[in-house]
Amino acid sequence: MISLPILAWHDLPLAQVSSRMSGYDLVIIGVYLVFLASLGWIFKRFARSSKDYFAGGHKMTWWLLGAGSFVSNFSSWTFTGAAGIAYTYGLLVLSVYAIDVLGFVVSWLWFAPRVRQLRLITAMDAMRLRFGRASEQFFTWLNFISAFAFASVWLVGLSIILSSAFGLPQQGVILATGGVVVLIALMGGNWSVAASDFIQLIVLMSITIVVGVLTLIRIGGVGAFIDQIPDTHWRVFHPVGSIPYDWLYLVTGVLAVVYSKNHLGLAGKYIAAKDGAHARRSALVPLIGYLILPLVWFIPPLAAFTLVPDLASRHLMSNPAEASYVAVCLEVLPQGLLGLMVVAMFSATISSMDVALNKNAGIFVKNFYQPILRPRAGDAELLLVGRVSTMAFGFVITAAGAMLVMGSKVSLFDAFIYFNAYIGYPLSVPMFMALVMRRVPQWAGWSTVLFGIATTVFLYDFMPTPLARGWFLPLLGESIYGYLLSNKFVVTNLVGVPLMMLFFWSTQFFHRPQPGSAYERDTAEFFRRLNTPVDFEKEVGGDNTADQARVLGRLALAYGGFIVLLVLIPNSLFDRLSILACALLPLAVGWGLLAYARRVSRLRASS
Repeated sequence: MISLPILAWHDLPLAQVSSRMSGYDLVIIGVYLVFLASLGWIFKRFARSSKDYFAGGHKMTWWLLGAGSFVSNFSSWTFTGAAGIAYTYGLLVLSVYAIDVLGFVVSWLWFAPRVRQLRLITAMDAMRLRFGRASEQFFTWLNFISAFAFASVWLVGLSIILSSAFGLPQQGVILATGGVVVLIALMGGNWSVAASDFIQLIVLMSITIVVGVLTLIRIGGVGAFIDQIPDTHWRVFHPVGSIPYDWLYLVTGVLAVVYSKNHLGLAGKYIAAKDGAHARRSALVPLIGYLILPLVWFIPPLAAFTLVPDLASRHLMSNPAEASYVAVCLEVLPQGLLGLMVVAMFSATISSMDVALNKNAGIFVKNFYQPILRPRAGDAELLLVGRVSTMAFGFVITAAGAMLVMGSKVSLFDAFIYFNAYIGYPLSVPMFMALVMRRVPQWAGWSTVLFGIATTVFLYDFMPTPLARGWFLPLLGESIYGYLLSNKFVVTNLVGVPLMMLFFWSTQFFHRPQPGSAYERDTAEFFRRLNTPVDFEKEVGGDNTADQARVLGRLALAYGGFIVLLVLIPNSLFDRLSILACALLPLAVGWGLLAYARRVSRLRASS
């Protein structure tokens, strides 16, 4: 998402309504976490080599890959920060998600099939091929810093939500989440990560759709829901400076998603696909998902005006508006479904973390350990080191999250802003430009990163100083100068990113081609692969589509069957029917996948 969470992790009271969480809900949470943790063992047989472990053996189908691409693109912030935007500003929040759709349109049209055609194991393989070994190591280690920082903040954000809204202990949430993420990624690698993301997408869809429907029923129907939305909340474009999410924020967001969702650092979303066609189709899952599901997600916060009129006095979280989704859930969900809602929040964060964990273990092994430390290491050794590094990285992320909870007074908003500005954007810009510009020198990538960091230092650290104020205030005026200081996301995309792109573009004037050199050969090979379709049968083979569908179909049926058992919880008939409704989607998906597996097996047998 282009938006950033606005949460602080200090001085947060426990929710006064946390007693609504019953023993049934806690059991549901525990069973679900055990279920997720078991996926590593279930998918162990799919990960027989390092290529299987880190890149799914290049055999994943579009629907499996697309589910992971969608669900790993957001976190529990959707139910807090984004809900707060919906509660405060109304339909503006839908434009934020529509902007993400534009990013995935570019992925579908251009990026996804081409990065699969690069035939990578990790994203950093692309940086080595494009800019050489030195750039590979430069981007690898900065990527580690960025990934660990973001994953730790995700953990803290989840712990805040579940602690303040449901009374669960923050440290316990962090340890449980970190442990489950490690167990998912440890044994089955990329396969178990993809499978868990698929299941978690079903979890999110089933419970959030039911929450939306129950909210509409409680409020009196669609007409009553529309009538109670304040008139001011129908406005999408606001004057510059009037709110943090003004029209300039939206415009710069459009520019941001093009490069932020389509750069080589995100190649991991598509490199496991069977071929370019499967990679392309996988981008349709988040594209369509972000077109439809936000319409359901933001019914509860927009209904909070009626269902929770005393929201501000409940102090569910440090910012009451961000508690709007959770507060409505506490009003409309029976015991049992509250546990599933917590599970959905776990899922939103776990799905982002397990992808990051597997991706970074792969980068460590394939882009540092093997080329630098053990060039002659066999595949069994690489697989072992991959599992050890998965455990080590998981421990680091969990420990960092726990320490942040204990000692930090920084807000998550500031954390995301600064991580993105100092590292995230400077890394993503050259990894995007490398795909669209060919004739640049070998140092173009890392030098753009350093220039980007320096630009951020200038905009974030120098601009607020008295010296800079004396220079720029007479030139820009109080309103523009003040706006640049208070709207860092906008200034990064309006000034910082264009300057980084201009810097990368300008390096072409220093490029002195040396025909026959290793750099020129690698560059030619990079663009040759980029535009050469993958022939799955010749290059990969061993199609296991039926196995993927069969195993995931059984898992979906198992999850759906577990939800069906929840109707035994003592609730009213209506509440039991609501629980049963949550089981319909996983049961339907499971049945459909098993039927699909049988059809694929018959076709292969007859061919």
